[in-house]
Amino acid sequence: MKPFLSRLWRNFCLMLGNQSSLTLYLLPLVQRLVPGFLPGHYRARLLCRQWQTADMLQLSFKVSGRWPGFVPGQHVLLTLQHNGRYISRPFSICSPLSLWQSQQQIQLCCKINRAGEFTPLLNQLKNGAVVNISTAQGDFYWQQPATAAVFVAAGSGITPVAAMLLSQRHWLAPVSLFYRCRGAENAALLSELQQLAARQPLFTLALSDSRTEPSETLQQHLMTNSSKKQFYLCGPAAFMQQMRMALIHNGVNAAQIRQEQFGLAIPAPADHTAADMQLSASFIRAGISTKVTLNPQQSLLQNAEQHGLAPRFGCRMGVCFQCVCDKVSGQVRDLRSGALSGHGAEQIQLCVSQPLTELVIKL
Repeated sequence: MKPFLSRLWRNFCLMLGNQSSLTLYLLPLVQRLVPGFLPGHYRARLLCRQWQTADMLQLSFKVSGRWPGFVPGQHVLLTLQHNGRYISRPFSICSPLSLWQSQQQIQLCCKINRAGEFTPLLNQLKNGAVVNISTAQGDFYWQQPATAAVFVAAGSGITPVAAMLLSQRHWLAPVSLFYRCRGAENAALLSELQQLAARQPLFTLALSDSRTEPSETLQQHLMTNSSKKQFYLCGPAAFMQQMRMALIHNGVNAAQIRQEQFGLAIPAPADHTAADMQLSASFIRAGISTKVTLNPQQSLLQNAEQHGLAPRFGCRMGVCFQCVCDKVSGQVRDLRSGALSGHGAEQIQLCVSQPLTELVIKL
């Protein structure tokens, strides 16, 4: 009954104000009274910022008391207003749970892409600036602290891993962290993790320098008594897939591996016929259809952008759902799970959909 009433209320709001919520209809008025207010979001005030590495910026926020909190390892969508529109990106919380519980503060460690649209704005935020964050999301968290665990982190993947390790109060089994980086100077949150290793005898921290240590050497370290451990992998998609396949190839059960990856690895076509096949899509916007040739090695979002269609997007990782649109016909592959869509009408996310057949899509 509740879903029916929710749909009924949404349809009523659409009929009354062409918005899915009356709050959205009244949003301009509400924002005059409460600047920066966004329905479904929580306000966070920037306390300070500091550079962890040359391209990793740590931001400390005081979060609204209404925010329901997080499980270490989860991420939030950070929303900023820029050039008259709201844009969002996902960032993992890197601070311990105790900081939120005692002071209602969280920290985000963000890799700054100086050529990007979003992350350079973070370096322009002044202390006291108010932003919006979502509820905490994601299911990448430390589930069995009583079992020996091995963490492998690379790049931005250290942020949720650091939150899990720094939040742990009761250490019941040995834990190792293999931190893959290009030298200690590029290892964000290293000081906090070194301090943890110094005071906690069950925790071992090992830096793996990608400039001098081949990934095969790291894989050999992971195989020691691997059948008795839980593995947590987090980092760039290609590297994490490499680590996962190495573990499975050496007898580790897939159920022992939990993984969170940043970025999407697009699988190559299964054969040369598929690689050489010319795919096309008709993108429909405001009743006007534009037919374009597709590159099957790119997401639909990338394909659309290359043809100047500029669809709406947010995180580019399948988290924020801003690029959801209607697929009228054709089949796509979900880049996160590998799941295949049907051939008929359904909603898809452009940023995580790989084209497999001819497509018709309403933007």
